[in-house]
Amino acid sequence: MLSWAEQRKFLFVGGVIVFLTAVFGVYGFFAFYNAPDCSNNSKDGDERGVDCGGGCARVCKADVNLPIIHFARALEVKNEVWGAVAYGENRNVGAGSRRAPYVFKLYDGKNLLLYERRGVAFIPPGKVFAVFEGKMLSGSRTPSRATFEFLEEPIFERMIEPILTIDTKDFEASEHGSSLKAIITNPTRTTVEGIKVVALLFGTDGNVTGASATLIASLLAGSSATLTFTWPRELERPARTEILYTVPWRN
Repeated sequence: MLSWAEQRKFLFVGGVIVFLTAVFGVYGFFAFYNAPDCSNNSKDGDERGVDCGGGCARVCKADVNLPIIHFARALEVKNEVWGAVAYGENRNVGAGSRRAPYVFKLYDGKNLLLYERRGVAFIPPGKVFAVFEGKMLSGSRTPSRATFEFLEEPIFERMIEPILTIDTKDFEASEHGSSLKAIITNPTRTTVEGIKVVALLFGTDGNVTGASATLIASLLAGSSATLTFTWPRELERPARTEILYTVPWRN
Protein backbone atom coordinates (compact mmCIF):
# COMPACT_ATOMS: atom_id res chain seq x y z
CA MET A 1 0.00 0.00 0.00
CA LEU A 2 1.32 3.40 -1.00
CA SER A 3 2.13 5.93 1.65
CA TRP A 4 0.40 9.32 1.69
CA ALA A 5 3.51 10.98 0.22
CA GLU A 6 3.72 8.42 -2.58
CA GLN A 7 0.00 8.82 -3.33
CA ARG A 8 0.38 12.60 -3.50
CA LYS A 9 3.37 12.24 -5.81
CA PHE A 10 1.46 9.81 -8.01
CA LEU A 11 -1.52 12.15 -8.25
CA PHE A 12 0.74 15.09 -9.11
CA VAL A 13 2.53 13.21 -11.88
CA GLY A 14 -0.78 11.91 -13.21
CA GLY A 15 -2.24 15.41 -13.24
CA VAL A 16 0.75 16.75 -15.13
CA ILE A 17 0.43 14.00 -17.72
CA VAL A 18 -3.29 14.67 -18.16
CA PHE A 19 -2.65 18.41 -18.48
CA LEU A 20 0.11 17.97 -21.08
CA THR A 21 -2.01 15.49 -23.03
CA ALA A 22 -4.89 17.98 -23.15
CA VAL A 23 -2.62 20.86 -24.18
CA PHE A 24 -0.91 18.95 -26.96
CA GLY A 25 -4.23 17.43 -28.03
CA VAL A 26 -5.79 20.86 -28.49
CA TYR A 27 -2.66 22.14 -30.26
CA GLY A 28 -2.63 19.15 -32.57
CA PHE A 29 -6.35 19.58 -33.33
CA PHE A 30 -5.98 23.22 -34.40
CA ALA A 31 -2.65 22.57 -36.12
CA PHE A 32 -3.94 19.80 -38.35
CA TYR A 33 -7.71 20.39 -38.51
CA ASN A 34 -9.01 22.03 -41.68
CA ALA A 35 -12.37 23.72 -41.13
CA PRO A 36 -15.01 23.14 -43.82
CA ASP A 37 -14.37 25.55 -46.71
CA CYS A 38 -16.46 26.14 -49.84
CA SER A 39 -13.39 26.89 -51.95
CA ASN A 40 -10.79 24.27 -50.98
CA ASN A 41 -11.57 21.76 -53.77
CA SER A 42 -12.59 19.17 -51.18
CA LYS A 43 -15.86 17.73 -49.97
CA ASP A 44 -16.08 18.49 -46.27
CA GLY A 45 -18.51 19.67 -43.61
CA ASP A 46 -22.13 19.32 -44.76
CA GLU A 47 -21.32 19.74 -48.47
CA ARG A 48 -23.23 17.50 -50.89
CA GLY A 49 -20.37 17.65 -53.36
CA VAL A 50 -16.99 19.31 -53.78
CA ASP A 51 -17.48 22.93 -52.63
CA CYS A 52 -21.23 22.81 -53.29
CA GLY A 53 -24.45 22.19 -51.40
CA GLY A 54 -24.91 22.32 -47.65
CA GLY A 55 -23.73 25.65 -46.31
CA CYS A 56 -22.09 26.66 -49.61
CA ALA A 57 -23.72 29.20 -51.92
CA ARG A 58 -22.87 27.11 -54.95
CA VAL A 59 -25.47 24.50 -55.91
CA CYS A 60 -24.26 21.06 -56.99
CA LYS A 61 -24.76 20.10 -60.66
CA ALA A 62 -26.86 17.12 -59.64
CA ASP A 63 -29.34 19.44 -57.95
CA VAL A 64 -30.03 21.87 -60.84
CA ASN A 65 -31.57 21.75 -64.29
CA LEU A 66 -29.81 23.45 -67.18
CA PRO A 67 -31.61 26.53 -68.55
CA ILE A 68 -33.89 25.98 -71.54
CA ILE A 69 -33.44 28.17 -74.62
CA HIS A 70 -36.85 28.24 -76.29
CA PHE A 71 -35.72 30.18 -79.36
CA ALA A 72 -33.15 32.55 -80.85
CA ARG A 73 -34.09 35.14 -83.48
CA ALA A 74 -32.25 37.52 -85.79
CA LEU A 75 -33.97 40.93 -85.90
CA GLU A 76 -33.38 43.74 -88.38
CA VAL A 77 -32.61 47.06 -86.70
CA LYS A 78 -32.02 49.03 -89.89
CA ASN A 79 -30.22 48.53 -93.19
CA GLU A 80 -27.23 46.19 -92.70
CA VAL A 81 -27.61 46.40 -88.92
CA TRP A 82 -29.15 43.51 -87.04
CA GLY A 83 -29.79 42.36 -83.51
CA ALA A 84 -30.38 38.97 -81.96
CA VAL A 85 -32.42 37.79 -79.01
CA ALA A 86 -32.54 34.49 -77.13
CA TYR A 87 -35.57 33.59 -75.02
CA GLY A 88 -34.67 31.32 -72.13
CA GLU A 89 -36.13 29.82 -68.98
CA ASN A 90 -34.47 28.87 -65.70
CA ARG A 91 -36.64 26.46 -63.70
CA ASN A 92 -34.33 26.35 -60.69
CA VAL A 93 -36.22 28.21 -57.96
CA GLY A 94 -33.85 30.15 -55.72
CA ALA A 95 -30.78 29.43 -57.85
CA GLY A 96 -29.26 31.47 -60.67
CA SER A 97 -25.96 32.04 -62.44
CA ARG A 98 -24.00 35.26 -62.16
CA ARG A 99 -21.80 34.71 -65.23
CA ALA A 100 -22.79 32.46 -68.11
CA PRO A 101 -20.60 33.00 -71.22
CA TYR A 102 -22.50 32.69 -74.50
CA VAL A 103 -22.21 33.21 -78.25
CA PHE A 104 -24.72 34.44 -80.84
CA LYS A 105 -24.16 33.49 -84.49
CA LEU A 106 -25.97 34.88 -87.54
CA TYR A 107 -26.21 32.82 -90.74
CA ASP A 108 -27.41 33.70 -94.24
CA GLY A 109 -29.73 31.68 -96.47
CA LYS A 110 -26.81 29.51 -97.62
CA ASN A 111 -25.97 28.69 -94.00
CA LEU A 112 -22.79 30.76 -94.13
CA LEU A 113 -21.72 32.48 -90.93
CA LEU A 114 -22.15 36.26 -91.19
CA TYR A 115 -21.51 37.48 -87.67
CA GLU A 116 -20.52 36.20 -84.25
CA ARG A 117 -21.01 37.98 -80.93
CA ARG A 118 -19.84 36.72 -77.53
CA GLY A 119 -20.97 37.95 -74.15
CA VAL A 120 -21.75 37.01 -70.56
CA ALA A 121 -25.34 36.57 -69.34
CA PHE A 122 -26.88 36.73 -65.89
CA ILE A 123 -29.42 33.94 -65.43
CA PRO A 124 -32.06 34.96 -62.86
CA PRO A 125 -33.46 32.42 -60.42
CA GLY A 126 -36.65 30.59 -61.32
CA LYS A 127 -38.08 32.54 -64.26
CA VAL A 128 -38.07 33.38 -67.97
CA PHE A 129 -35.29 35.69 -69.22
CA ALA A 130 -34.03 37.22 -72.46
CA VAL A 131 -30.51 37.81 -73.75
CA PHE A 132 -30.30 40.60 -76.32
CA GLU A 133 -27.49 41.87 -78.53
CA GLY A 134 -27.76 44.80 -80.94
CA LYS A 135 -25.67 46.54 -83.61
CA MET A 136 -24.55 43.38 -85.38
CA LEU A 137 -23.30 44.37 -88.83
CA SER A 138 -24.19 42.02 -91.69
CA GLY A 139 -22.78 43.99 -94.61
CA SER A 140 -24.68 43.45 -97.85
CA ARG A 141 -25.88 39.98 -96.85
CA THR A 142 -29.12 39.27 -95.01
CA PRO A 143 -29.22 36.97 -91.98
CA SER A 144 -31.86 34.27 -92.19
CA ARG A 145 -31.40 32.71 -88.77
CA ALA A 146 -29.61 33.09 -85.45
CA THR A 147 -28.23 30.55 -83.01
CA PHE A 148 -27.44 30.93 -79.32
CA GLU A 149 -25.48 28.67 -77.02
CA PHE A 150 -23.70 28.80 -73.69
CA LEU A 151 -19.96 28.33 -74.06
CA GLU A 152 -19.74 26.43 -70.79
CA GLU A 153 -22.16 24.90 -68.34
CA PRO A 154 -23.50 27.67 -66.07
CA ILE A 155 -22.52 27.54 -62.39
CA PHE A 156 -25.58 28.01 -60.20
CA GLU A 157 -25.66 29.65 -56.78
CA ARG A 158 -28.42 30.23 -54.26
CA MET A 159 -29.85 33.73 -54.72
CA ILE A 160 -33.01 35.80 -54.40
CA GLU A 161 -33.98 38.45 -56.97
CA PRO A 162 -36.03 41.53 -55.96
CA ILE A 163 -39.63 41.34 -57.18
CA LEU A 164 -40.50 44.35 -59.34
CA THR A 165 -43.68 45.10 -61.30
CA ILE A 166 -43.96 46.32 -64.89
CA ASP A 167 -47.04 47.85 -66.51
CA THR A 168 -46.91 48.15 -70.32
CA LYS A 169 -48.26 51.41 -71.72
CA ASP A 170 -48.37 52.85 -75.25
CA PHE A 171 -46.87 51.52 -78.48
CA GLU A 172 -46.40 54.05 -81.26
CA ALA A 173 -45.06 53.67 -84.78
CA SER A 174 -44.45 56.08 -87.64
CA GLU A 175 -42.08 56.49 -90.56
CA HIS A 176 -39.64 58.06 -88.13
CA GLY A 177 -39.47 55.02 -85.85
CA SER A 178 -41.31 53.02 -83.19
CA SER A 179 -41.47 53.16 -79.42
CA LEU A 180 -42.94 51.30 -76.46
CA LYS A 181 -43.46 52.82 -73.02
CA ALA A 182 -43.82 51.02 -69.70
CA ILE A 183 -43.79 51.78 -65.99
CA ILE A 184 -41.53 49.79 -63.66
CA THR A 185 -42.17 49.91 -59.91
CA ASN A 186 -40.06 48.86 -56.96
CA PRO A 187 -42.50 47.79 -54.19
CA THR A 188 -39.71 46.63 -51.87
CA ARG A 189 -38.26 48.54 -48.93
CA THR A 190 -34.76 48.78 -50.37
CA THR A 191 -33.20 50.50 -53.37
CA VAL A 192 -32.62 48.16 -56.32
CA GLU A 193 -29.59 48.85 -58.52
CA GLY A 194 -28.43 47.71 -61.96
CA ILE A 195 -31.78 46.61 -63.41
CA LYS A 196 -31.55 45.27 -66.96
CA VAL A 197 -34.82 45.29 -68.93
CA VAL A 198 -35.58 43.75 -72.33
CA ALA A 199 -38.79 44.45 -74.29
CA LEU A 200 -40.05 41.92 -76.84
CA LEU A 201 -42.69 42.52 -79.52
CA PHE A 202 -44.59 39.50 -80.85
CA GLY A 203 -46.50 39.23 -84.13
CA THR A 204 -49.78 37.42 -84.70
CA ASP A 205 -47.81 34.28 -85.66
CA GLY A 206 -46.17 34.20 -82.24
CA ASN A 207 -42.72 35.14 -83.53
CA VAL A 208 -40.66 38.02 -82.14
CA THR A 209 -40.71 41.04 -84.44
CA GLY A 210 -38.65 43.45 -82.34
CA ALA A 211 -36.47 43.61 -79.26
CA SER A 212 -34.91 46.47 -77.34
CA ALA A 213 -33.07 46.81 -74.03
CA THR A 214 -32.41 49.46 -71.42
CA LEU A 215 -30.65 49.76 -68.07
CA ILE A 216 -31.89 51.40 -64.86
CA ALA A 217 -28.96 52.38 -62.67
CA SER A 218 -31.05 52.73 -59.49
CA LEU A 219 -34.71 52.52 -58.46
CA LEU A 220 -35.53 53.78 -54.98
CA ALA A 221 -37.74 51.82 -52.58
CA GLY A 222 -41.43 52.39 -53.33
CA SER A 223 -40.71 54.44 -56.47
CA SER A 224 -41.51 54.04 -60.17
CA ALA A 225 -39.77 54.95 -63.42
CA THR A 226 -40.89 55.31 -67.03
CA LEU A 227 -39.18 53.04 -69.55
CA THR A 228 -38.99 53.93 -73.24
CA PHE A 229 -37.88 51.33 -75.78
CA THR A 230 -37.17 52.59 -79.29
CA TRP A 231 -36.58 51.23 -82.79
CA PRO A 232 -35.21 53.33 -85.69
CA ARG A 233 -37.84 52.08 -88.18
CA GLU A 234 -41.58 51.63 -88.37
CA LEU A 235 -42.77 48.32 -86.96
CA GLU A 236 -46.20 46.71 -87.13
CA ARG A 237 -48.31 47.00 -84.00
CA PRO A 238 -47.49 43.92 -81.95
CA ALA A 239 -50.11 41.31 -81.10
CA ARG A 240 -48.59 41.22 -77.63
CA THR A 241 -45.57 42.52 -75.75
CA GLU A 242 -43.41 41.02 -73.06
CA ILE A 243 -41.02 42.95 -70.82
CA LEU A 244 -38.46 40.98 -68.83
CA TYR A 245 -36.10 42.29 -66.18
CA THR A 246 -33.09 40.91 -64.36
CA VAL A 247 -31.16 42.27 -61.40
CA PRO A 248 -27.63 40.87 -61.67
CA TRP A 249 -26.76 39.45 -58.27
CA ARG A 250 -23.70 40.71 -56.44
CA ASN A 251 -21.94 39.60 -53.27
